[in-house]
Amino acid sequence: MSVILIAAGFGFKADAADYEQGLYALAETLSDEPESGCFTAMALRKHDRDADLTEFGMLIASKDVPVNTVTAMKYALTVYVCGVKGSKFDSLDRESIKQAQSTSALVFSLHLKNIGYDTGMTVDEHVGRLLSKLLPSGGFPTVGDTPDIDMTAMAVQALAPYKNDERIGEVIGNALSYLSSQQTETGAFRYFNSENCENCAQVILALTSLGIDPRTDPRFIKNGVSVYDALLSYRLEDGGFEHILGAGRNGTATAQAYCALVNTDELTPFYVTDAPSVTVTYKKQSTGDLTFIVAAAIVLAGVTVCVVMLIRKKKRVIDYLIVAGVTVILTVIVCVVGVRTGEGYFAAEEDIVPTGTVTFSVDCSLVSDRELIPAFTADITDGDTAYSVLIRVCRSKGMTVVNSGSVLNPYITGIADLYEAEYGPTSGWGYRVNGKAPSVGAGSYVLSDGDVLEWIYVPDVSYLGD
Repeated sequence: MSVILIAAGFGFKADAADYEQGLYALAETLSDEPESGCFTAMALRKHDRDADLTEFGMLIASKDVPVNTVTAMKYALTVYVCGVKGSKFDSLDRESIKQAQSTSALVFSLHLKNIGYDTGMTVDEHVGRLLSKLLPSGGFPTVGDTPDIDMTAMAVQALAPYKNDERIGEVIGNALSYLSSQQTETGAFRYFNSENCENCAQVILALTSLGIDPRTDPRFIKNGVSVYDALLSYRLEDGGFEHILGAGRNGTATAQAYCALVNTDELTPFYVTDAPSVTVTYKKQSTGDLTFIVAAAIVLAGVTVCVVMLIRKKKRVIDYLIVAGVTVILTVIVCVVGVRTGEGYFAAEEDIVPTGTVTFSVDCSLVSDRELIPAFTADITDGDTAYSVLIRVCRSKGMTVVNSGSVLNPYITGIADLYEAEYGPTSGWGYRVNGKAPSVGAGSYVLSDGDVLEWIYVPDVSYLGD
């Protein structure tokens, strides 16, 4: 008899697919890791049409529309699969979609079109824009004219619903030939100087979106090892996946790996899903400074307690003094610390006593024409680290920073709505000080007067140099 296990509100059978326990365990971390959570939500919806993902969908719907069009479209897909309607992500700016030119933007806009989203363009226009990126090798680039494993696989996923079209079928066939030629004897794919989990996951998603089983297709078996076997080699005992072997659990790698595992059972275009059976209408939550409201609520609670005590004829003065004292202390704490949400957070200023300056910048020019924070002179104080200055500067400019690590050992997955893995599986944020990549985390690197601190979005960590 099957044992029914419950995790995060989902039920599943222990004798079902071996990935189910890990998949549903990820549901518990959706709100903790919203970026990788978007892929997890898509995997959950693909696996279980009746899964209730509305709480996470409401979280994503509450975000401001990102400046980065790719992220905005990823959020729109997520809100859709989570069953949330009526948010700003239901109708993204059409001109922004039309003007986006990166391969990843063309891929995600076609994904949106494939689920019936009104992008302001026809399917033929979307397909034509994506095919304009096709390279002679049969691959697609992330940037420039160099074919990329991840982006080629992503392009195939977007084109999969049209595989029976003669022209598109030929493009897909050539793309698969390119991907097959890049597979190593380990069954994985080499990106710059290392093999990684996400390349395997994206290739599996491409194959399964075409109805091809990655465990048995001879084009993707090298030295007796399939791309599916290679993916599983990155799995850890706790059910998570590593980005590269020996590096430890990685949120993005884990989420994308489960997308691939789920779709190996489905063998349908991954991003094309039916509307969920459970839907909710989005209601905007208020934002701003809540200090006065919270302080008033504390005072009211204190007065209410005293009134109740009077009604019950409590005569000890000490009881009233205790209630009054607690009320005053809590009210003072709230007024001093403040309670802010949304824009109120960014309006808050942090006073420091400057002891020096650094030249600071946030740059994504290696992958995008977008300008973030050009180099300028920023004040620092004793003990400031590469991380603390990043947080302070971005906060003052209304930019979000997503840290999936800790203060002492931060792992920056996003700055200003530009997140890791958007321009290839190993793309993301790194930092340099005086032109070199330090060997310690940003939370441990203490800055000195005159340092040059650069936060850079790179296609691969090798771009940071030694």
